[in-house]
Amino acid sequence: MSASVSRTEAPASINAGHLVLVSDRGPVEFADRAGQLVPRPRASSVTALLSGVARARPERTTWVAPTAAQLDAQASRRGLFPRLTASLGYEYAPLPVGENEYRGYYDDVGVGILWSILHGIEDQIPVIYSRDDPAGSLSPYRAVNRGLAESVTRIAHEGAVVAIHDYQLMLAPAMVRIRRPDTRIIHFSHTPFPTPRSLFALPPAMARALVGGMLGADLLGFQRARWARRFLDCCARLGADVDHDLGRIRHRGRSTWVRCYPTPMDVPGLVTRSRSEGAGRWALRMRHGDPRRVVARVDRLDPAKNAVRGFQAFGLLLDQDPALAASVRFVACFLPSRERIADYRRYAEQTWAAVDRINTRHPDGITAHYGDDHERALGLLRAYDVLLVNSVADGLNAVALEGPVVNDHHGAVVLSGETGAADVLAGAVPLAEPRDVDATAAALRAALDLTPGERQVRARTMAAAVAALKPAEWFEHQLSDVEAVAAAGAPCCPL
Repeated sequence: MSASVSRTEAPASINAGHLVLVSDRGPVEFADRAGQLVPRPRASSVTALLSGVARARPERTTWVAPTAAQLDAQASRRGLFPRLTASLGYEYAPLPVGENEYRGYYDDVGVGILWSILHGIEDQIPVIYSRDDPAGSLSPYRAVNRGLAESVTRIAHEGAVVAIHDYQLMLAPAMVRIRRPDTRIIHFSHTPFPTPRSLFALPPAMARALVGGMLGADLLGFQRARWARRFLDCCARLGADVDHDLGRIRHRGRSTWVRCYPTPMDVPGLVTRSRSEGAGRWALRMRHGDPRRVVARVDRLDPAKNAVRGFQAFGLLLDQDPALAASVRFVACFLPSRERIADYRRYAEQTWAAVDRINTRHPDGITAHYGDDHERALGLLRAYDVLLVNSVADGLNAVALEGPVVNDHHGAVVLSGETGAADVLAGAVPLAEPRDVDATAAALRAALDLTPGERQVRARTMAAAVAALKPAEWFEHQLSDVEAVAAAGAPCCPL
């Protein structure tokens, strides 16, 4: 929420009472080190955000998440998770899930149906479900959502706030509502929300189940107004009573409110990590001995991130101006993503093939790193002259926010207008259509042609915009809004 938006003071009770966080990933997982089960943090921008929020609360917070890891199951049987409360600053209560059930929930439904629809990448991750029993295709997804709802039922104190996060848990709000109508329920979507046309490409029974599940919440949060309004449009198409101006849906005798809460970064923590010895070594290595400017990307290898078209645009730029190859190079850091899913492995192969084709035409034009090395990624973010973020669609794209905060060279950012970060980073070079390779090449050229003074002003504007968003305020606004709704009022934050 912009600092310029006026709002009433938050109720004094927003930090009082029990908070139950529910997400797909918990804050830690156990690893085997010399026969000992040792907890380690889970790597996820959403997890890091929620962990910071949970630690900052003075009242009791319990985090619930599914886990299919065998070592986590062993740790649960040994009673190791309750022992983490003192070090975490909150309780963590994982829900053990069988590996096959988890894959059905996460891979088959979460990625194979929902991720594709939400990000508009059905051409690369085909949506697959049973034509004979579409609703039955949601069975493993429904089972995990139900298990989490039952955990909340056992754990939540009277009148607790239950904050449910992201697309993996679209059914959970209604399930919690049925079991615990005394609770106040928030669901926040960290992904885009599709247009009615895209959503209703799914069978009606499936679309109704997903939207109906979300409508079990008192308050629905989205990154951007355009995605909130898409949700309202989908509800209207399903016959709900929708007030588009107020952002309110009446459904089955109760109201759900829709609001926008732009997601922040933990800027102090990010800066600390970026200044580690390892990140510093990588930052020097990325530039040492090579005078060429650095165009960079840091991404998971996910079709929604659109790496292939990004490389094609860079290759086109060098084709159009061969002399540019002497002064510009492309460096990428890819983090592994969903490697067990065949469509993701195929996309990775397409990405490496694109790199090879461009390096054949322009030797040493692209260097691509692969692996779960976050210090290397932070080093590249410190070193770039231009950061390319050309996602087909993205709920936020944390990298776009991280880059301007840690970069050492007043680097420019080319940013897809289909990311949540586009509403925050007014200083970025805009890319309206990330599927357009010609337009992407033109945006890269515009970023490279910025004067030093322009780069400095843009970089400072972006860094200030990121720093203005505070994690605690982001969540406090949601808490105060759900309190207002519970008191039969309206949320204070804008739609």
